[in-house]
Amino acid sequence: MKGQGKIAITSGILILCVVVLTLAPMIHKQQPSYKMTEQDEQEDNDSENKVTDKKARAGHPKNDTCIKRLPQAIIIGIQKCGTTTLLTFLNRHPEIVACLKPVETQFFSGRYSRGLGWYKNLMPCSYANQITMEKSPPYFYREFCATRIRKMNPNIKLIITVKEPIERAISMYAMLEDYGKVKGIPFEDYVMSNNRTEVRRDKKMIQFSNYPRYMKFWVKYFDLEQILFIDGDRFVTNPSEELKKVEQFLGIGNYFTPERFVFNETKGKYCILENGEPSCMAKKKGRPHPTIDPEVRQKLQQFFKPLNKQFFKIINRTFDWGY
Repeated sequence: MKGQGKIAITSGILILCVVVLTLAPMIHKQQPSYKMTEQDEQEDNDSENKVTDKKARAGHPKNDTCIKRLPQAIIIGIQKCGTTTLLTFLNRHPEIVACLKPVETQFFSGRYSRGLGWYKNLMPCSYANQITMEKSPPYFYREFCATRIRKMNPNIKLIITVKEPIERAISMYAMLEDYGKVKGIPFEDYVMSNNRTEVRRDKKMIQFSNYPRYMKFWVKYFDLEQILFIDGDRFVTNPSEELKKVEQFLGIGNYFTPERFVFNETKGKYCILENGEPSCMAKKKGRPHPTIDPEVRQKLQQFFKPLNKQFFKIINRTFDWGY
């Protein structure tokens, strides 16, 4: 009996070994191993080097920690005046960390109920001597955004890019045309009525270029010293000059020298150099604008001229828009 027991145990062990050997290849196939390639290692190193390099250039203390923070500066507008390009360029500065995903949080205009904790979590982490920024042009057009931002931080710094009102409206038209929302209607007929003799004040293309209508919200809740106005037209032709104003406004070092930019003949705009190579904005930036009827332009100039004067008076500054 004892001999039979030993034989049974031995047989059981042999069967178990056969099962394990049979299943081992199957298990191996179900859990494939991944060997990092040289390209993967290089990409990881490049990503780590970018973070390390930015940290080094910004001069962080060794014991500093990268944490998420609420923005200390916000680009609040104006739509179609270069806000995306401005934030993208500013993100290259070693002392600025910009929220680019999403490129517009629209927290104060449409997601406020989610809370400041949710909002802060959208921001990339930053070090103590870096400035966290975001941009959302819808803020400019809503008074409740001004009150909400002030409630978060009454000392926050605000940046507004401004372009000549008619060109801003044309840029908005080009965007909507690209999205298929103007249904083939020419710009002139979209913004004018009565055989192109009267400006259609009900159209958002016109309303959104009525700067004093909305600017009064912001000077009601913030001092002018807290608001920087960027000339959006000059930003296109001389980006380093306008970016230098932002640097001075935020109290950070000068990084955006003229040598960091190169003009792209195809797009008709400047691109920023990154590792010696030009980095340009997406194709949808710099859409071609339609040429509008000179008589319509003149009527629009007559319409906007008194509004521009009101705007200049509110902000205690003028822009040379040629009329």
